[in-house]
Amino acid sequence: MKSIARLETFDVEVFVSDYWQQRPCLIGNWLRPDPLSLDELLDLADEHDLPSRLVTGNQKAEEWTLTHGPLDELPMASRDWTVLVQEVDKACPEVADILKHFDFLPDWMIDDVMISQAVDGGSVGAHVDAYDVFLVQAAGCRRWQLAEHFDAQTDERFELALLKYWQPEVELMVKPGEVLYLPPGVAHHGVADGDCQTWSVGMRTPSGPELLFYLAERLAESSGHARRLGVPHPDPGQPSRIHVETLGDIRRLLEQCLQLNDHQLADLAGRFLTSWRTWPMDQAPATMDQINATLANGQSLALSPAARLALTEDGDETTLYVNGEPIKCPSGMACELARTRTLNPVWLDHPDVIEQLLEADAIAPIA
Repeated sequence: MKSIARLETFDVEVFVSDYWQQRPCLIGNWLRPDPLSLDELLDLADEHDLPSRLVTGNQKAEEWTLTHGPLDELPMASRDWTVLVQEVDKACPEVADILKHFDFLPDWMIDDVMISQAVDGGSVGAHVDAYDVFLVQAAGCRRWQLAEHFDAQTDERFELALLKYWQPEVELMVKPGEVLYLPPGVAHHGVADGDCQTWSVGMRTPSGPELLFYLAERLAESSGHARRLGVPHPDPGQPSRIHVETLGDIRRLLEQCLQLNDHQLADLAGRFLTSWRTWPMDQAPATMDQINATLANGQSLALSPAARLALTEDGDETTLYVNGEPIKCPSGMACELARTRTLNPVWLDHPDVIEQLLEADAIAPIA
């Protein structure tokens, strides 16, 4: 990697065709969120039980310490520490608003918005992620080092999954209002240049084993896959030996479990992709009376920031999945809801659908 491309303005078509899951880029003049104070960030983590961490140390000294929240005390030092709070979008509507800028990507890919508040020199070390991330600089500046070709061995001395041998290929400074996009597999090391705050918008997809684990759970609940491994010809001389014939039977049994038609596979995908990274609401959900009154007054209702949506197609039929559940509603309305994430007064004619959305914890609480 000799350099990194810079986009002076964000163009969806250019980004998707030339950069998305292909190569890093620095995007200027796109997102400039209002930063949260450190006190606000810690209060959100405490009030909503958000995962939080304190990382102290630096790459040069090769000394790193990780402390998991709740974070009752912070270091007195003026250098080399970082506070990380995950899932902030689930607790703060103002933070969740940034996700509207990513509506060109599948809704079910959105993982969370993690906020990193660092003092000068603060870092989490050189590491690599297996998912796409947009690093939005909200306040201050952060110096980034990147590498596409690197030794992936991690340093077992630390709880953090840090690269043991770090050799950067390119370096850049990211300023407020700029966004650094990194596709999966690009190693990176960010260091705060003075006090700074970075919002990490993560886009995560499941791995093969995660999909198989979910498939196994679903198949275990189905009576249609209850057949067990047979042992038709045991060897009296070595009854415990697993013979080649038995291995073949195991392979065929597994292959039978994976023989899903398109409808079954679409249902599996819709349920899993909208449920595997959901975050439960910690506020009282809206009631049907509140929803009906709001819509009847001509107002609209937003879905919860934590709600994850997906659409599948079977011929002319479109099915909407929300937080792991299929929602029975007209195809046109399903597509509209997935696009806008908003209920308008038209939905008053479909109270059964609203009930389904409520049961799926998909409607934002009403103040």
